[in-house]
Amino acid sequence: MKVGDLVMFSDINDRYAKWFYGEFGVVLSANNGHCRVRWNRPVEYHGRSTNVSDFSQKRFTSVD
Repeated sequence: MKVGDLVMFSDINDRYAKWFYGEFGVVLSANNGHCRVRWNRPVEYHGRSTNVSDFSQKRFTSVD
């Protein structure tokens, strides 16, 4: 996974899946098994929305 890749949150068993599963984003940074993603549209999460999130790379599938 590298900066600029289009990815989808694909870990259906993750505790954050109810908010992020199936959402697409672009990788802003990736290192040490983690990545920062800018979502293609804001994601509603615990009563607020977020445009950027940090997760383990294993939570994503590359779309490119």
